[in-house]
Amino acid sequence: MILSQPDLREAFRKGEIKFDPPLEENQWGEASVDLRLGFSFTKLKQATGVKISLAKGLAGLGDLELWDTKTLSKDSISGHPDVWPLGPNEFVLAQTHEKITVPRGLIARVEGRSSYARFGLSMHQTAPWIQPGGNNTAIILEIMNHGSLTIELTPLLDRPCQLTFFHLSQEVPAQMAYGSRPTDRFQGQTHPFKPPRPKAKRARRT
Repeated sequence: MILSQPDLREAFRKGEIKFDPPLEENQWGEASVDLRLGFSFTKLKQATGVKISLAKGLAGLGDLELWDTKTLSKDSISGHPDVWPLGPNEFVLAQTHEKITVPRGLIARVEGRSSYARFGLSMHQTAPWIQPGGNNTAIILEIMNHGSLTIELTPLLDRPCQLTFFHLSQEVPAQMAYGSRPTDRFQGQTHPFKPPRPKAKRARRT
């Protein structure tokens, strides 16, 4: 069952679903929420002759750094917000401005919005699901321009994707929720290729 706006607002009020920072009023839809574009953009490098395998996940890349990341400025020298120009047939990884927390009884799906899709922009390639237990995580958007025009992407102003929440048949146990296993490397991610830094262990007092 898909949560309608009243259900979404109630789950947010109870702290079951979290958006950090909180949503603005124009982000609430009938049965979904719009998410704003963040400031970080990551583009894969042109690496002639390099071959990679993803059978072992991103860890299999070793020390290879095949990407460049740029963080746009909120207030540029010109007085206008910085933008990311995405040309035809170009691909970039971006982040949502909001970090999302999904409770263990729900699963969320991210999709593009119609106004962007009609000009050829897709927001994800094959990874639309935000798993139960996802905690305080920015969503990585896999943005591809399939159209014929260069499109300027502006952090905070653009709301290129929407998030829909579904009830599960039963709540996922804590030990099975996303983030409970060492292999859940995207929990708390702030970069599409770099896992979060492990929390430092506190020294025991003697």
